[in-house]
Amino acid sequence: MQNEYTIEELAQRVRVDAERKRDFIAPTTQATVFNGGANIMLSDGNTNYDGVFSNNARRQLGTHLGIPSQYIEKLQARGMDELVDTNFNQLLHSPVEKATDRLFRTYDNSSSVQAPNVFRSAHSRSFLTFDYVDLMDGVAPVLHQIADKQELKFISTGLTDDKLYMKIVFPNMQLQVRSKQVNDIVECGIIISNSETGHGSIIVRQFIYRLACLNGMTVDEAGTRRRHVGSANARGELNYQSDTMISMKQTLTKQLRDHVLDCVNEDKFKATVDRFNASAEDMTAEHEPEDAIESVGKKFSLSESEVKQAKRSLLEDGDYSRWGFANAITNIAHKSEDYDRATDLQELGGNIINLNPREWKRVALAA
Repeated sequence: MQNEYTIEELAQRVRVDAERKRDFIAPTTQATVFNGGANIMLSDGNTNYDGVFSNNARRQLGTHLGIPSQYIEKLQARGMDELVDTNFNQLLHSPVEKATDRLFRTYDNSSSVQAPNVFRSAHSRSFLTFDYVDLMDGVAPVLHQIADKQELKFISTGLTDDKLYMKIVFPNMQLQVRSKQVNDIVECGIIISNSETGHGSIIVRQFIYRLACLNGMTVDEAGTRRRHVGSANARGELNYQSDTMISMKQTLTKQLRDHVLDCVNEDKFKATVDRFNASAEDMTAEHEPEDAIESVGKKFSLSESEVKQAKRSLLEDGDYSRWGFANAITNIAHKSEDYDRATDLQELGGNIINLNPREWKRVALAA
């Protein structure tokens, strides 16, 4: 998978990026889009702050204003730059009542002569700004606490345009799945992820690592998702050293600690492996495996290429149980060059396990 880092590299990159961060809450009447949607400026009449309008921020602000992203992309492709700016600016400067303020998240590159500022994303004023550096600092104490008692290993960390990921396993926590594979050993682990720009919740969930093929799978036996929603913030540049911000982050950090410990609970791990064992006995004898994997692909929105890869993996392994199908999906993730997509596929593998036998039969026979 691309975008991978060592934990030390990830920590360094996150801290460097955190130093560049500037976030503003401003009424949309102070925002102006120009240069065909390529740039945006905030101005309060005395001070101007402008930068590159990222695709993500433009899409999010367009959604808030009711401007479809496909429409804007079509105008840009046809060189209708003035019309792009007009669409945005007329709506920005004539906001709907009680929907004027937005949180603009930026990277300030003013210290660099060559790099412009970047408007990364646009949100409601109540967006919870619990960022990558907060997440890493928040989980570090509990990870050290666990590491004092048992081995801990970072098998993968990633930083993409949309998210940060940490995937951790505990080699001392192993159990065997009663599958067709001899010595099918899995390790207990956790996945911790977050998005600073509105592409997902703060996540701490159980992550299972299969040693036979080094595939990972995300399951719902333990953990949490925490949406980026908090109390509304006042206008102006956000002050991350304020008492309110510090108190909020301390509370969320305590919750993260509890959820990490929940994910490494031995009883929860055993319950997860019990479900794996049940899925390993859930066969698809009523249907051809190749047809069943096509049906799984439709159910979980796999691309044509992904279905082909999953089919190849399934037939090579020869395990046509629900456990076998789940691992055929996670095997694609192991080979994917897109970290975000690979993680999605690891979650899809867990989703197959989470289906009850009746739901699984319906999916497998739907081809």
